[in-house]
Amino acid sequence: MSYLVTLLLTLCVVVVAMWVFVKVGTPVYRIDRENVIALLELVLSGQATENDWHVFVGVPLRHNSELRDLQKRCAQLAETEFIGLPDGKLFTNRGLAKLEVLLRELKNDAKENNNR
Repeated sequence: MSYLVTLLLTLCVVVVAMWVFVKVGTPVYRIDRENVIALLELVLSGQATENDWHVFVGVPLRHNSELRDLQKRCAQLAETEFIGLPDGKLFTNRGLAKLEVLLRELKNDAKENNNR
């Protein structure tokens, strides 16, 4: 009898756990335009960390082709201009100038999308 009670309780716990996992789902980290603008502003002000940059470059952006293209451009820029100093300066002056241009383009695109 105790074997049957144990089996039923175990089954109930497993079913409840599976239901919770299905309802909660897996966590999703989705980068959007505002996140990229904030990151580029942090990089330009010297407040971003190396990890912030690597997360942005490393997370696949399948949901937005425009951001994916920008991410690729940033990754290519990082190959030549990334210095990653501990004082917060992640790029050379030339790299920061190019990032500033990318940031302006991104903000202009955001304004155009909001006006539509």
